[in-house]
Amino acid sequence: MTPQETVLLAAYVKACCPQQAIGEYTPDAWHDLLGDLELGDCRDAVAAVARRQPFVAPAEIRAEVRRVREDRLARTALPAPPPDAADEPGRYQRIIQANTKRIADARSVRLALAGPLPGDPPREWQEARAALVKPEVPATDPRQIAREQVEESRRRLGEVRRAADTDGSP
Repeated sequence: MTPQETVLLAAYVKACCPQQAIGEYTPDAWHDLLGDLELGDCRDAVAAVARRQPFVAPAEIRAEVRRVREDRLARTALPAPPPDAADEPGRYQRIIQANTKRIADARSVRLALAGPLPGDPPREWQEARAALVKPEVPATDPRQIAREQVEESRRRLGEVRRAADTDGSP
């Protein structure tokens, strides 16, 4: 969690527990105590603790985050590393540690299966996939909209110039 995220967490605690004193330096102290945790996990922990009691301490947040992470690990099977991971010393262990962290962080884990499955998909699937038309997503980035407008203007200008050239006008 970044220091800015710790400030957001302290404000969230104040919103959940209005009676709790949150001073000017509370986010600094809480960052020292909770900075190694994810903001999302801490927010979930604050909500869980605030449902049970009127005040929330950093130690209670840490304990709740630990409980949630352990629960995620208990509910999710750890995928096996790819077979070639055993060829490099330490790689197998690094993959296991990374996958464990991803599961605890509630992020997706890459499957150990490498490459496509053997054989082609069924004909019905192929036909359905071919029939799908990717919907055109309108541009929301102002720079992209401007680029598209410039391209359209240039296209129209080119059409006007070509029409003028064929008409024989100066």
